Amino acid sequence: MPYFVNPINNTRNMLHQNCPNCHTALQGKPNYCPNCSQKQPLHRITLGHFIHEVFHAFTHTDKGIFHLLKGLATKPGIVAREYVEGKRKKYFNPFTFFLIVMGLFVFSNTFFKNMPERSEPNPAVLARIPTEAGKQQYITVMERVHKSSVFFNRHGNIVAMVAVPFMALLTWLFYRRRKYNYAEHLTAFVLFVAFSNLIFTVTIFPLQAYFRGHWISYTFVFGGLLLQALYIWWSLNGFLQLTKAGSRFRSLLVSLFCIFAWMLFSMLAMSIYIYQSRDFYKFFTRMFS
Repeated sequence: MPYFVNPINNTRNMLHQNCPNCHTALQGKPNYCPNCSQKQPLHRITLGHFIHEVFHAFTHTDKGIFHLLKGLATKPGIVAREYVEGKRKKYFNPFTFFLIVMGLFVFSNTFFKNMPERSEPNPAVLARIPTEAGKQQYITVMERVHKSSVFFNRHGNIVAMVAVPFMALLTWLFYRRRKYNYAEHLTAFVLFVAFSNLIFTVTIFPLQAYFRGHWISYTFVFGGLLLQALYIWWSLNGFLQLTKAGSRFRSLLVSLFCIFAWMLFSMLAMSIYIYQSRDFYKFFTRMFS
């Protein structure tokens, strides 16, 4: 591969007769490929270049991740609206941002929170169940309770990935007469949920770990969910350009409903998994009613 030294920055650049990305023939020395727009000529990757690219990806003024974080912290609705309306180059890719945050979310959740202890079957409950089949079903339910708790602790990223289309669907149904379609609501919620989960990652989980064993640790989750609802409300106002007091009050109710509906949906899904036997579920609930 022939090289030439760029006199401006003293880097060795690779000369290509064809674009290495799309193989289009290159005439002369163009700055960009006429077909795929890849920059030409390419400079050889060095350790210094690698460090520069990593630093550049996070701090670039126009589309670095810190630029996106600043926007989501100060004007989230406007950021989402600008992105879905075409300003894609201005911001760090929201889907890449979501995956990065979900990785941090799982790491923080695993690091700060202990895995739930296995709930052993209660001997008193076992003694009150008349049949062996019923006792085995009770033991199975207790095992499923433990497995579902472990799943929610270890796989918060999967839970968040399901929450995004669920809540986006709800807001789209409430505001379907406005100009944004479901996919655009979905894109906006990728940003909103990712940022609110990032707040959970750096605040709620460490606080829970610090106050572990104290009753106050349980209040942080509910406080965090309330803050998430308020953040979604603020974001929706900017995204949908809601300026009237009545419209903003309605969006507040919608945001609270989204969080409540997601909690209810999660509890329902867990209950369906745990109590797969309808007859035993009726017997179990009747026994303690």
